[in-house]
Amino acid sequence: MSKIYYWANNTKKNSGEGILALNFLSLLKKKYKNYSFIKLNSFTHKENFFYNYILPIFGVFRLWKFHIKGKKVCYINYMPIWNILILMILPKKTIVGPITGSNLKTNIIYILLKHIGIFLLKKKNNPILFSHSQFRKYFKSNKKVFYNFILYNFKFKKNFTKKKFDFIIYFRKNKNKGNDFLIYAIEKLSNKFKIVVIGDSIPKYLENKNIFNYKNVNRKKALKFISQSKSSIISKENSLSFFALDCVSYNLNIFHNINDKFNGAIKTNIFNTIKFDDFNYSIKKITKNLAYKKSTKYFKFKLDNFLDYLNN
Repeated sequence: MSKIYYWANNTKKNSGEGILALNFLSLLKKKYKNYSFIKLNSFTHKENFFYNYILPIFGVFRLWKFHIKGKKVCYINYMPIWNILILMILPKKTIVGPITGSNLKTNIIYILLKHIGIFLLKKKNNPILFSHSQFRKYFKSNKKVFYNFILYNFKFKKNFTKKKFDFIIYFRKNKNKGNDFLIYAIEKLSNKFKIVVIGDSIPKYLENKNIFNYKNVNRKKALKFISQSKSSIISKENSLSFFALDCVSYNLNIFHNINDKFNGAIKTNIFNTIKFDDFNYSIKKITKNLAYKKSTKYFKFKLDNFLDYLNN
């Protein structure tokens, strides 16, 4: 039986990167039905500098070992657009998993690395698979680019759970996620509404009877909290995260960054735009929206044929 040797830094069911990797493996197995898949990463997953930034390079060199022998190889993750070293040293015919990253970060070094990554992807002239569509404007003339893989295997969930919370917020200690706004929103909205916050711990001065902070919950527990909530406020950098899609699957009202615009492939009235740089405007819009009930919520999308990505 033919084999595909693959490297994945993260295949955990409780993380966005892991879910994305597992979905890509599912697509690979659908395409290569008569292949066996050999996992090359035998390390135990840890959240540290070595595992996140050094180990992927080691993974590429392991792929080279099998590529030189004429074997089919696949690099699944981590594959953010700014990781130009990985883009430069991957074997030429490597099957590459979904490219992640954000087009909304303002850090100068990140922006520079992002544009170098875009240049390298264009120069390679290979098919490209993006987890979302934020980079679409850089590849308008390229027909070998596929977007929104994060929606692969997305399904709505039946929800008959009684609502306990007005809002759910996924809070991580990362300045790229618009935490100043999220902290302000938690503080102001908790005067009238019940808010459940999952992820990291929030500042202690925010603690009151309307705020429920659960740290490091697994995905099963997170889904339970989402099903018990009416609305969600999404982080600044990416409106199509797995947390956001979990909220969509339970038909929550979602408030997201006005600068992260959906393309024509997604049509919805579940998402409501707010301005992360205008606290007062956004809080007023959120509270006003809660009083308005939509007759019918919808979230419609058209997916690329991702098998075509593997056919190229």
